[in-house]
Amino acid sequence: MVTQAELARILGITRTTVARALNGSKNIKLETKERVLKLANEMGYEKNYLGSSLAIKEKKTIVAIIVKSINEEYSKKLKSGLKDFQEEIKAYGVKIKILEADINDSQGQIEILKKALEKKIHGLIIIPLDREKIMKLLQPIKNDLKIVSIGKQLFEEDGYIDSRYEKSGKIAADVLSNIVSEDKKILVIDAGDDLISSRIYLKGALEKLKKLNKKIQGPIQIKNLLENKKQILNYLSDEVEGVYINRYAPEIIEYLGEINKDNYKFVTNGFNEKIRGLIESGKVVATVSEDFYNQGYIAGKKIFEALYKTSLKRSHEYQTRIDILFKESLD
Repeated sequence: MVTQAELARILGITRTTVARALNGSKNIKLETKERVLKLANEMGYEKNYLGSSLAIKEKKTIVAIIVKSINEEYSKKLKSGLKDFQEEIKAYGVKIKILEADINDSQGQIEILKKALEKKIHGLIIIPLDREKIMKLLQPIKNDLKIVSIGKQLFEEDGYIDSRYEKSGKIAADVLSNIVSEDKKILVIDAGDDLISSRIYLKGALEKLKKLNKKIQGPIQIKNLLENKKQILNYLSDEVEGVYINRYAPEIIEYLGEINKDNYKFVTNGFNEKIRGLIESGKVVATVSEDFYNQGYIAGKKIFEALYKTSLKRSHEYQTRIDILFKESLD
C-alpha cells in the first residue's frame, strides 16, 4: 500500500505537506494540493485512520485560551488556524476547546484558566497576559500537562510560538525611515500597553530609529488616547513628516482624516480591515504584521506533537512569519 512518505518522496515535498493536502487543510497552496490529490488517486492511496491514530483509546482534550482585542483580525485568524488544524486531526479524536479572554483583563484570563483546569485536560495553548501569575498557577501541574504559549514564553521545556513583535517594530521603523526626508522628524506615539504586543512594537521601533539616527519627536504619551485624540494636534508641526503609532493606529488616522490633518506618512504594526482600507486609500503607506493564522495552526500542531511524541527532535520554538504590506501587496 502506498504511504504518505512515498507520495512526498515522488513529489519532492515534505510528508507534512502531503498530510495537509490529504486532510483538506487551507494552509497549503491550491496547486500543491491538486498535485498531491492527483498522485494519491493515481497510486490508489487509502487513508488508514486506525493506523494513523496509533489505536488511541483515550480521547484528548486541548484548551486554547486566546485573547480578544480591538483588532478583531487577531483572534479571528488565530481561531481559524486552530480550527483548521483540528479538522486535520479529527480522526485522532482530539478536541480543541477555544476560550477567549479580554485583552485588558489579565485577572479574567487567570479565572478562565482556573476553571479550565478544574476538568481533566491534556494540553493547553495560551497567550499569557500576566506571565508570572500564569507560571505560578501552572507550576504544580506542568509535568502532567503539555503546554504551548504564544507571544510570551512560559517554561523553557514547553512549546513556544515567538510572535517576533520587536522585530516587527524594527521593520516598521525601517520602512518609515526610508520614506521620511533627512531633515524631517518622525512623531512617535506611545498608545499604551495591550499586555501582548504594543509595548514590544514600540521598543523595537525606537531602537531602530535611534540606530538610524533619525530625528524623533516623542514618544509622546496621552492618557486615554481614544478619548483625547485632539491632544495629538499639539505635536503635529511642519517639522513632522512621518508618524508611528504602536496601538489604535486606524482610529487615530481616521480621526486625523476627518479634520484634514492626515497629510503625513503613516507606518504601523498589525492588520485588520480598517488598516486595509487606509492602505488602499493611501492614508497609510504600509503596515508590518505577523501571520496570526499560522500562529494558531502551528500552536495546534506543536501541542499535538507533544501529546503523541511524533516530533521529539524538532525545536520547541516556532518563529512567526512577518509580512510587510503596501498597497501593491494587498490581496
